[in-house]
Amino acid sequence: MDAHETEHVELTPVTQPPHLKTGGLTRWLKIALAAAVGFGGVGVAVAVFTGVIPNPFDQHPKNAQASPGRETSAPSAKVIRPKAAASVPITVDQLAVVEPYYRADLRARASGLVKAVRHDIGDKVTQGEVLVEIDVPELVQDVGRAEATIVQREKELKVSEAKLKDAQAAVKVSAATIKQREADVQAVSATRDLKKGRYERFAALAQKGDVVGSVVEEEQRDYLASEAAVTAAKANVERARADYSESESKVEGAAADIDLKRALIDGARKDLDKAKAVAAYATVVAPFDGVIVRRSVDPGSFVQNATTGNSETLISIARVDLVTIAARFPDAFASLVTADTPAEVRVDGLPGVTIPAAVTRFAPSVQNADRTMRVEVDLFNGDNAEYQRLTTAGKVSYPKGPTDPLPARAFAPGHSAGRLLPGMTGTMRLQVGGYGKSFVLPATAVYSRSGTSYVLLVEDGKTKQVPVRVQVNDGKTVRVAMLVKRKTADGNTREVLTELTGAEQVVAARQLELGDGASVSVAPADW
Repeated sequence: MDAHETEHVELTPVTQPPHLKTGGLTRWLKIALAAAVGFGGVGVAVAVFTGVIPNPFDQHPKNAQASPGRETSAPSAKVIRPKAAASVPITVDQLAVVEPYYRADLRARASGLVKAVRHDIGDKVTQGEVLVEIDVPELVQDVGRAEATIVQREKELKVSEAKLKDAQAAVKVSAATIKQREADVQAVSATRDLKKGRYERFAALAQKGDVVGSVVEEEQRDYLASEAAVTAAKANVERARADYSESESKVEGAAADIDLKRALIDGARKDLDKAKAVAAYATVVAPFDGVIVRRSVDPGSFVQNATTGNSETLISIARVDLVTIAARFPDAFASLVTADTPAEVRVDGLPGVTIPAAVTRFAPSVQNADRTMRVEVDLFNGDNAEYQRLTTAGKVSYPKGPTDPLPARAFAPGHSAGRLLPGMTGTMRLQVGGYGKSFVLPATAVYSRSGTSYVLLVEDGKTKQVPVRVQVNDGKTVRVAMLVKRKTADGNTREVLTELTGAEQVVAARQLELGDGASVSVAPADW
């Protein structure tokens, strides 16, 4: 029985007794009329109107019963059979948004007044091109100071190198002095030996009486003096050697000072690099090739350092020769999506245009917040010249991933449909069909009661409500598994998932109207 049919039950007319015919009033009618007159007629009129008291003039009373020999016919149920999934393509549509391949909202990294804005919205820029300049004279001074420090350190290095040369020369002088002092020792030693011999000879002569004692004393004095001279010469040698060691130490100190000065120069150069890097904060440059999509400052505007947390976007750049179509699909489809799943993109702003593509990338996880998985499709959105450069290079410049394929063209050359603009919305359709020997049903065959999904089967002329777990539902076709109670070896009962066999008779509509356990007449239908 469908929605437009009503069950008609024929009632057998009740023969009116002669005393109830309109030709005459019976005694009870007279009494009723008298009572109606006595009480204003209101109570009886209401009773007759509401059916509490039968209307004697009614030819078909409401409470008349059907003839016991006539039975009501069983309602008709439109039933279908599951179909193999391989012959029924399953698709799923989800809201999609056109996003630029890359987008960067550029902020200031230095506080100051905007000195110049080089580009406006719609301008194409290349990577590294200056977009905004900020006046920061203190940072320029820091660069100059760092450069002057490097010059100072380089001068100090030259002084240290000169000192090293002096120390090295002093080492050579000390080495020569040692040789000189050693020669002096030899000289005074020879003189001492001579003096000693003379003294000994004069002493022998004095014993013989050939010379006077005063001469011997003079020779003894000269000998002792020469002996002292030898001792002094040897001391000078030791001193020269000490001077040599000191000179060597000065060489080592001068060399270490040179290393220090060079390290200071390296540190000064790093300070200069840092000062230049900080000064570079005064310029906002394009991080990639793209087009300006937003500008919010003019020359003279004061901007704050982004690290303070109070800065605003100065200028925005996006890459729009490539676009990414992003959509979120329910977790029921997450395991079915692959990198080459066929996709179709339709954009609301381009009615009648269908863009065939394939999934470029997808997040291999389901977000707990909304139980969805992000799927992306990259499309080429530029002109023919840009596409030729892209295909000639064989790869995308600074791609999102190292294994990303070359994006397909959104439109054929010379098309007149327009362009995909970031922010446009539409739908993405994925073709995720093909389940082998599994069976599917139309979406109308599944209904819900108290949060549980069911299908209504017909077995032996009666309906049977069976709980199911929906595995895939694209709004048109569903893939379900029935929850069937089975006994276990220990005698307990538990629910197990059972696949459809294709032989089930499934009620396609009006399940709640028919209900569970109702006798129905089967009306097979195709879908």
